[in-house]
Amino acid sequence: MKKIFLLLIASATLFSCSKPAETNADDANLATFKENSKIVQTLFDGYSNADFSQYDGFVADSAKFVPPSVNADTINKADNLKSLQMLRSLQAKVNYSDLEFLPTVDSVTYKPDGNVRVFAKWTADGKNGAHMFNNYFAVFQFNSAHKLVFSASYQDIKGAVDLLSAPAK
Repeated sequence: MKKIFLLLIASATLFSCSKPAETNADDANLATFKENSKIVQTLFDGYSNADFSQYDGFVADSAKFVPPSVNADTINKADNLKSLQMLRSLQAKVNYSDLEFLPTVDSVTYKPDGNVRVFAKWTADGKNGAHMFNNYFAVFQFNSAHKLVFSASYQDIKGAVDLLSAPAK
């Protein structure tokens, strides 16, 4: 009886110490995350270069955006593009650094779901001579066709617009 009891304890110890295997779904979601991260990178590069030609191809027509403004309601694809173009028109040069892509996770399983979180530091030289530094965080959600369907951005947009639209120095 003691031997059976010791065998059960040893078996339980071995099973409790083993790491659960990653599933193919987890691997697929990480691959999807990497693919979607490349799209976000392309959109960032387009903004930095004032080239919005790829925006339409990567953003679904039904996409919704939560802009980084107080009391701002969700906006659609066209209004988001206008906002980006307006902000970029105030800037002579834009750079980002410390760009970090992280996977978002499912709220039930806490495993990667294929979507993207981004942290970055943006710097810009305004056409008015001002220099801007802004911390940036955003969440990007994609559909199965790798089209952006939702984004929420967090940064000091009011401070950026006030600085970049101030009288020239």
